[in-house]
Amino acid sequence: MKRYITLLLMFSLLWIPGVYAAGVPAQQGVITDEAGLLTSAEADAVVAIAAGDQVTVHVLTVESLGNLAAKDYAERVIKDWELATNDILLLISSGDQEIELNVSNKFQASLNTWSSAQGGSTGSAATTKFLDTYFIPYAQDGDFAGGITSVIQSIHSIAGSAAAGAGLPGSAGSGSTGAVAGSGGGSSPAASGNSGFSPLTYAAILGGILLLGAAFLLLSGLKLRKQLSGLQDQLASLMVRANQALELLKPFQGIVQGKTEEMVEGISGRLSSQLVQLAALQNEGRSSQPAVFRLRALKAALGQLTETEATFSSAIGEEEKKIAVVTEADRNVKQRIAELKQDGPELDGQFQNMMKETGFPLQEIAEDLKELTEDTSRADQLELFDPIAAQEILQEAQKQQDQIEQDLADVDLYDDKLDRFSAVLGEARSKISGIIAQNSLQNMKAKPYDRLEQANTAAAAMKAPLAAGDMDEVRRIGAQMDLLLDEALAMTEGQALLRKNNRRDVEAVRSGWSRLKEQRDGLQGRIAEARQRFAESHVASTDELLKEWSTRLREGAAQLPQIETWTSDERGEYDQARSGLDELMRLQEEAGRQFGQVADGLSLLDERLNTVNRIFNGGEGRTEAAWQLLHSRRLAASSHFDVSLLPEYSELELRLSQRPYNLDELESLGRAYDSRITAYEEEARRLVRQQEEAERQAELARLAEQRRRTQARKRMSSGPSSSNRSSGGSSWGGSSSRRSSGGSSWGGGGGKSGRSSGGSKW
Repeated sequence: MKRYITLLLMFSLLWIPGVYAAGVPAQQGVITDEAGLLTSAEADAVVAIAAGDQVTVHVLTVESLGNLAAKDYAERVIKDWELATNDILLLISSGDQEIELNVSNKFQASLNTWSSAQGGSTGSAATTKFLDTYFIPYAQDGDFAGGITSVIQSIHSIAGSAAAGAGLPGSAGSGSTGAVAGSGGGSSPAASGNSGFSPLTYAAILGGILLLGAAFLLLSGLKLRKQLSGLQDQLASLMVRANQALELLKPFQGIVQGKTEEMVEGISGRLSSQLVQLAALQNEGRSSQPAVFRLRALKAALGQLTETEATFSSAIGEEEKKIAVVTEADRNVKQRIAELKQDGPELDGQFQNMMKETGFPLQEIAEDLKELTEDTSRADQLELFDPIAAQEILQEAQKQQDQIEQDLADVDLYDDKLDRFSAVLGEARSKISGIIAQNSLQNMKAKPYDRLEQANTAAAAMKAPLAAGDMDEVRRIGAQMDLLLDEALAMTEGQALLRKNNRRDVEAVRSGWSRLKEQRDGLQGRIAEARQRFAESHVASTDELLKEWSTRLREGAAQLPQIETWTSDERGEYDQARSGLDELMRLQEEAGRQFGQVADGLSLLDERLNTVNRIFNGGEGRTEAAWQLLHSRRLAASSHFDVSLLPEYSELELRLSQRPYNLDELESLGRAYDSRITAYEEEARRLVRQQEEAERQAELARLAEQRRRTQARKRMSSGPSSSNRSSGGSSWGGSSSRRSSGGSSWGGGGGKSGRSSGGSKW
């Protein structure tokens, strides 16, 4: 059947027009830029102007026409794209340097009228003249976007003038150099003069479409029916799984009791219910599948059955896991009971040996051993009829056995720890005493020996729970003892390090004071010098800032003797001394920053004065440079611009010779002086730009005149061509037309089917 459907598809395609059109790019809108002559922005701009009230211009650029004439290639595009009578095709071949304009005879008449008004011929010669005027000048400069825009705007102007019976567009270079590209326009195939079909053709197309639709419907329905059958097979597989699961439960049914019985019966009931539901679904599905052509019903049934299959598969999987728990318990419980019974005598022997070695009664551990034996016996009784309950008991028994083993090991460990504690305590005391003596910490406020006494008390309190075998309490007390010993040593070492750092920082503060005093004295000298050079208003705030921080530093320095007393061994106030030192060091750091601001403020006064001097002294050089620029372009007056005649110059010269300087007034005069000179410089540059623009316009006019004369010579050598379609063109390469239909070297040609086509080369 697949073979017949394939043949049907192939015969149906034979009726579709355009299948055999070769060598013509697919239309991409009103702009199809296969040659890549336009940027995206240029193409967007052309799209915006391609469609007018009378006609729509379609642009196609290609790299080569192959072996076809431009006229023939254009005719093929017209047919393949199914362009209507109000559509115009502009074909550009960049590799051949050839352009073709294909228009309807109606627009050709308007083009003939335009050409006659310009003193030209009609037909293909009119098309050639049009392209020579509006495209070729741009193409010769490589500005394809400008040429396409010029052509489109001129076409709309001619079409609009013809419709209104009004004036004609202007000449060549006046086309806008603005945007380029086109939005998809085009018209219906029915309007095209060269793409009509007979009724038989339309009937064949319609029949092919109907056959394709029927084939698609049939194939889709068969595929969905096959998927439904596959899901029904999966439901049958689920029934097999459920039956197999029930078979696994049979050895337990009627024998087990308690938790195991409850679990087995629950699993069996749920699986039986699922089997009934699956059987009903299978019977219903086999007898009531939707017809093959009811695609929507088939899809709905497929979706519902898929969801149902997934739900049952998940549910049966959960029951299989629970069955595995039952069978695993039945298989392993007996072996685990045997292992516990076998380990019992060995564990009891370890307990007896520990009692003998330590002399401790270890009542807590003895009770745990008794409870372990009872749990093992209870699990042994349940093993045959309730393996699930037995397994739960054995899990707790295993944890208890592990804990007893750990407790017995810790009895020995902490017994040794108590025996060695006196030596450990003495070693810690000796170490602390050595640190105190080495660093003269006899009067420190921290009390490490108190921590040692607390550790000793905790060691004494450990004996009772250790003898009773209360190992949780023993472990807690042991951790407390270790912590107290560590704290005693750490606080002593911390006090030693703190005093050492205090002594070091006292010297650092002393040294910082000397450095800041030297910096302050230097700033006071600079302020005194600044008062002689600048007005008091510029110096006052800086002087106040320096005085404020000098006072704060003196107050801080007065605290240093007290801090030295705190950090001495007699007082032992190391923490308090540390706080005082930190505060003084922060004060010194901030004072250094403030002194830096004072220095920056004084330097800024000098920089402001230097800036005014640079403006004043550089004015003459700047005006001289501007005058030289004008002189080089023959725009300068005979005499130089004399800055000394400016009123700001005299005022600045006077103010800069008198102290103290008022910088605000000097800067205001400097800005006015600089503004005068800047205005002179800008005027000089404006005059130069104006002269350059005039020279550029003159050169453009010369080139335009030269181009006009060249075009006139070309028009004299070209003539009209008779055809059903007018053809004309132009060339930016200078070669002659290769078309019999007439036109210049951008191509030429006649036309058919009520359209005219003309081309040219550049």
